[in-house]
Order: sequence, then C-alpha cells, then structure tokens
Amino acid sequence: MRLLPALVHMRDVWGSIPRVCFLVLCVCANTHRVTPQLAAAHGLITPPTVAHGMPGDLYPELATVPYFLSPGHRNITTSVGQTTYLHCRVALLGDMAQVSWIRKRDLHVLSSGLVVFASDQRFQVIHPEKSENWTLQIKYAQMRDAGIYECQVNTVPKLSMSYVLNVVEARSVIVGPEYVKAGSTINLTCIINQFNMPGLVYWYHNRKILDYEGPVKIITREDQDGTVSHLTIDEASPDDSGNYTC
Repeated sequence: MRLLPALVHMRDVWGSIPRVCFLVLCVCANTHRVTPQLAAAHGLITPPTVAHGMPGDLYPELATVPYFLSPGHRNITTSVGQTTYLHCRVALLGDMAQVSWIRKRDLHVLSSGLVVFASDQRFQVIHPEKSENWTLQIKYAQMRDAGIYECQVNTVPKLSMSYVLNVVEARSVIVGPEYVKAGSTINLTCIINQFNMPGLVYWYHNRKILDYEGPVKIITREDQDGTVSHLTIDEASPDDSGNYTC
C-alpha cells in the first residue's frame, strides 16, 4: 500500500510529458514564421549596410541607405554620330544624397543631380521625377567620348559604379554602275557595316537630301552584315547625274 503514492506520483509525471512536448512542438512550429522584420525588431539580426556600391540584396526591405540597382549593360558600344545612354539606377537616394557622373579620363565632373557642368551640350542627364534612374545621355557620339564613366553617390563611404563606353566608326560603301542610259533606272546600294544599326539612312544627291517621293524609292533593311539601303530612281535624266552619298 505504501507504493501507491509513488505510483500516483509517477502517473502525474508521465501524464505531464505530453503537455511539455506539445508546448515544445508549438514553439518549433512558430519559429518558421519569424520574418526578417520581426528578427530585426528584437535585435536578432542587424540590417545590412551598403558599401563600395554593392546593393543590399540580403534583406533589401531593411536597407536604409542608398544602393545601386542592377544597371543592365555596363560595357556599351555605339557608333560615331549615334546617341548613347548610360543607365544608373539608385534606390533609397533620399533628399540629401546626390548622383554625379564622372569622366575618368580627365576626372571631369559632368553632372551633379540634374545640373550639367560639361560645356559640351551633347551631355545631358535624364531623370524622370520620382524615379530611380539617372541616365547620362551623350548625343552624336565621337571617338574621343570612348572611355570609362563613373556614376557616384556622395554617401559616406562613397558609392560608385563604372561603365565602359566604346565608340566605333561606321563604314559604308555604295555599290552600283557609274553610267546609266537616259530613261533607264538607277540602282544604287549602300552597305553600312557597324555595331549598332542606324535608325534611319539618308541619301544625298550633290550634298542635297533626296526627296523620297516621285521616281525616287528607298528601301532599307538589316541583315547579318549590317544595314543595307537600296536607292532606285526611275526614268533617269541628265539632272540625276552627280555624286550620291548615304
């Protein structure tokens, strides 16, 4: 009979085990629902910081300082005379920080914010209101524009991202007969070999742009060798003699 209290005690102990295990399992199950925001609020993790231009990819929703978004292409090739764009995207810029464009060749500050310091009016900064884009536009690219450009944010430490601009010279050749009979059709073909296909091809007759109406027809297409533009002039006359340029 004296064993009864011990037996009752053991029953109480073993009877409490399922409740203990149940509580432990509940805690384990709830740990899967801990979010980065909740962990940061309780001091379990530290929000990532950004330095040297690296984006806060771990928990971007916790970032509090500016960082670069993916810029896409950073090695850009254009041809002489074309307009080119260098795209810089900065998140969480705020009201105090400024985005600047630097030309590394001579360390010339081209712009700060929307203010352009370059005397060359071919350089402009495009920034739609409330957007993250700070695009450097270079009109009528020249060979001297080739080089490294840097997008900078004046934080501490400074953020910077480099871009390489390559400028190539487009080459074209006109193929066709030097002599045609009056009343026949003039057929000339301009083959343009360049990296970037031109948006438009213009034909000139004795330095005057051709009117694309009447007997003059121009068909331009692109293929693996570049851009090909065909010029045809029906019922040629002596007035059509001269120098043709594309």
